[in-house]
Amino acid sequence: MESIIQEYREYQSVIKGYTPKVILGTGRELKKLTKHLEERSLNFQSVKLVDLENYCIERTEGKSLGYRNLIVSQIRSFFTYLKQQEYCFDNPSIHLSYTNLDTHQALPEVASLEEIQNCLKELRRQVNSFLGRRQFDPIRKRNLALFALMYATGIRAGEAANLLLSDILWEEQVLCIRAGKGRKDRRVPLVGEVLELLQTYLATRKDLDMASPLFLTWRKEAMTNNLIGVTFKSYSEMWIKPLRPHQLRHTCATHLFQQGGNIVHIKDWLGHKKVTTTLHYARIQNPEIAAALESHPINEATIPQRPKLKLVKSSRKKPMTSLRRKYTMTPQAAPLVGKLANQIEEFIRTAIGMKKYSKGTIKEFRFSLTRFSVGCPNCLENGIEALRGPDIIRWLSSRRQAGISQCTIDKNLSHLRSFISYAVERGWRSDNPMEALKMVPKQPKEQAYLTEDEMMRLLSAPDRTELEGFTDYMALLVLYSTGLRVGELSNLNIEDVDIKEGWVHIREGKGRDRQIAIPKAALNDFKQYLGLYRKEKSGPFLLNLKGTRIKPWTVTRRIRHYAEVANIQKPVSPHTLRHTFTAHLIKRGGRIEVIAKALGHKTLAETSAYAHADFEDLRKAVSLLRKNIPPLSGEKKDDE
Repeated sequence: MESIIQEYREYQSVIKGYTPKVILGTGRELKKLTKHLEERSLNFQSVKLVDLENYCIERTEGKSLGYRNLIVSQIRSFFTYLKQQEYCFDNPSIHLSYTNLDTHQALPEVASLEEIQNCLKELRRQVNSFLGRRQFDPIRKRNLALFALMYATGIRAGEAANLLLSDILWEEQVLCIRAGKGRKDRRVPLVGEVLELLQTYLATRKDLDMASPLFLTWRKEAMTNNLIGVTFKSYSEMWIKPLRPHQLRHTCATHLFQQGGNIVHIKDWLGHKKVTTTLHYARIQNPEIAAALESHPINEATIPQRPKLKLVKSSRKKPMTSLRRKYTMTPQAAPLVGKLANQIEEFIRTAIGMKKYSKGTIKEFRFSLTRFSVGCPNCLENGIEALRGPDIIRWLSSRRQAGISQCTIDKNLSHLRSFISYAVERGWRSDNPMEALKMVPKQPKEQAYLTEDEMMRLLSAPDRTELEGFTDYMALLVLYSTGLRVGELSNLNIEDVDIKEGWVHIREGKGRDRQIAIPKAALNDFKQYLGLYRKEKSGPFLLNLKGTRIKPWTVTRRIRHYAEVANIQKPVSPHTLRHTFTAHLIKRGGRIEVIAKALGHKTLAETSAYAHADFEDLRKAVSLLRKNIPPLSGEKKDDE
């Protein structure tokens, strides 16, 4: 097997053109796979899908989704090569699936302009203080020039370590980066201040051969990627904010974008392959989001006083109202016994280990497949291979007759389709009866939202003179003024709210972190709440009556309660306020692509579902066509 792995590494280098780092990592992973298979008396010809799944589960336990997908990608590419070279006649890795979950994207850690300037001042101070000791002079000047160069150009630490003296075009003020990430070359402009620092550093050197490295160590050797990191770490106690080399890359890209730089130009400047990678920096205090939030209705509205209505004695009691959602309860089934039950457990185990679905989705899978097993006794005893198309139709019909909603039935059908596809991949059955059963697509339901008048009435419902009422008011205000999801509101911490700059940092949102501006009119309420009721510097932003972090269902219950107090005759939930936030900004002329960034949406299709047009808006739009239609008399009449 080692000879095959060596041939594959040569194939990666010569044919695919992969970098040495990728080839080394792949070879190391394939050796671990080989050892795993040899311990189980297997080889590349006899291995099956279940063996590869078990290896991935064992290998990636406790690891991130990105790392798991990397392992799957390396295995699939290797087995594809084996089949091409006829080392094996079957490719068991073709059904080794990637995760369906979005890899969490945390916001890049960046430094402010003031922090960068303080770091440069500290480096300059050390250069001036050590001028009398010549042995320190070259290293201090090198570090100052290195820091300024990496901030002003956004190059990676490895790219900085590989720079040569010939890569600096002094007259053109250009830095040539050769064989960067992905073996790509690029040119970036240099500012005069950085060139002066480089000249000051090079004046301490005697060897100025154009083929020699730009940055040298004590021993006159080229700096390495790791050494640059160690150099930055040595300054961590002196700087106000400890910085890593890659944080300078994030910082310079963010500063350039915030100061009006074109995102396409920044992409080429950083050497990114796709503009979506560069858009990662557009979620950090995006000035477009701040400008869009200036048109928020709350900046122009005056929240009226709380209506004088009789409330229930216990404000925490669930309001029994017709607006509450009615749930269809299904009795819990007894533990299943049979071949199908074992197959379902194997499917669930693999889905959990391979991190294909979230915990909530896994729970729904188990519920749907359990209900299917109860409704199909023949399959429960003989396994999924005994399933036929009429069995599925009878089960769906029984679900409908039991009063289950069409939405739930569609979800059950989707879960069953995924389970049968997995059964075909594992070889439990040869055909897929679900291919002939396609549901008729239904029209998407229009998202509900509140008018501006209804929203103001809802905000005025809590009693802001008491701690409990002001906390509920802040929950409503945050949801409406920032468009957060209820889970994001529950996870919000005090340190995530920057009152000075007017931003809210959403961490561990739905797949990605982001930042959103706070409307100026809402800042005073934020300051009052934090100053009077939440004087701590860290911890949960909102608390319940027990003094612990507020739960999403508590927020939902309180919002329904205040909707009843405000006499709003429509169902209201936390997500309704998110729709309201989006609809009001769009109606006031907000650009949908900017609002999508504020909401944390991946595509514009997600945001388009929130765009609403009232009938009067359509009437005004159609009235613009009047001037294109001549009147019968040949003369246009005045509108008076």
